[in-house]
Amino acid sequence: MDSRFGRDMALITVEALTQTAQQQAEEYARHWGVTTAAPPPGSKGVKVVVSETAVGLGFVEAKRGKPYFVDFLTQEWRGRLLKGLPRNHIFRRAIGVHDGPVSVIDATAGFGQDAMLAVSLGCDVTAVEKSNVVITVLRNGIERAREDESLRAKFAKMKVVEADAEQFLAHSPAADVVYLDPMFTKPKKSAKSPKEMQLLQDLLAPLPTNEDLERLFLVAYAHARHRVVIKQPLKAKALGRTPTHTYKGQSIRYDVYVK
Repeated sequence: MDSRFGRDMALITVEALTQTAQQQAEEYARHWGVTTAAPPPGSKGVKVVVSETAVGLGFVEAKRGKPYFVDFLTQEWRGRLLKGLPRNHIFRRAIGVHDGPVSVIDATAGFGQDAMLAVSLGCDVTAVEKSNVVITVLRNGIERAREDESLRAKFAKMKVVEADAEQFLAHSPAADVVYLDPMFTKPKKSAKSPKEMQLLQDLLAPLPTNEDLERLFLVAYAHARHRVVIKQPLKAKALGRTPTHTYKGQSIRYDVYVK
């Protein structure tokens, strides 16, 4: 989910969760041009939270729940990373992993969940994210996961890059697969988005226009050696043209454009 370089407009403050994390919080606040002071009552927006080991993202309004941390050490993620995905898994089929791993550029990486699915398949993965705030949270989650010796080898094939997706694709070597999970306009009648998606939507607003998405798709299609994969809400319209294949889940689908 890419955004602008520098400060994200909805970022209000950086909050240290402990006294020992205060110095790091102040460094982040200076970097992003915000404060570490508590926002006034009634404020809305997003905050970065910092502990001794972790960096996360949360809503300023307490009623919207606890902060979100990228965590690939959960039982679910450890299982995926160590065992891979079943051969009939729709993500595996969409990426096109059959006889061996492929190179994948996740051009709108966000918090890295989809990039990590590709890592679990043994792919060479480049995760590209434009927002410095988001990539800071993502890199922190990856660094903590790399401390687990059993997972360390999995991350050897993963690279995280802070860059604009279009510019990166236009000036980097081709990959087998370019993967896109852009922020589409949310349908009026739909289930509430997961917390991490809500945080990204608030932090990175405004959402890209259809013209933005079509332009990104064209750049991705020109760059990919074999296919472009776009993750979409289940009932959303295809991006500009009819996909070669579509793989549907319960709430999302993958549109595949084979070259």
